[in-house]
Amino acid sequence: MKKIIFNIFVFFFLSNCGFSPIYLQENNMDYNVQIENVEGDRQINSLIVSQLNINNNEKSINEIKININTEYKKTINSKDATGAAASYELFSKTLLDITKNNKTERLEVTKKFIMDKNDNAFDQDNYEKTVKENFASSIVEQLRYKLNSLE
Repeated sequence: MKKIIFNIFVFFFLSNCGFSPIYLQENNMDYNVQIENVEGDRQINSLIVSQLNINNNEKSINEIKININTEYKKTINSKDATGAAASYELFSKTLLDITKNNKTERLEVTKKFIMDKNDNAFDQDNYEKTVKENFASSIVEQLRYKLNSLE
């Protein structure tokens, strides 16, 4: 009985407090993003640009210009007993210069990932590509939060 009363209380509380899911407005973005300059890692940058263009509203009067500069490094993190690489550190640093209404803000997104070496080079390259896709998705998500907070 207490559980039913608690659930009813929570339902009425959440329905009247102005609660809305975080991702509710993700598809209703009211801005027109124009990519002006892209430098750095080609694969990560093309993923970022393609994800931004998916939800771009070209009819919007809110015009935002973005410059993208991505630095990507793959370094040996550890070695095995023979001196061969056992794991790699994948590092991505993306600088996004966002201009809206002649005001420029900079967003810096840094991502790191430790990847174990795979004996099969093809599988390792595919895994690294997947990690880059995850980096790009995370960067775009942070950029969307930043764009939604700009005035």
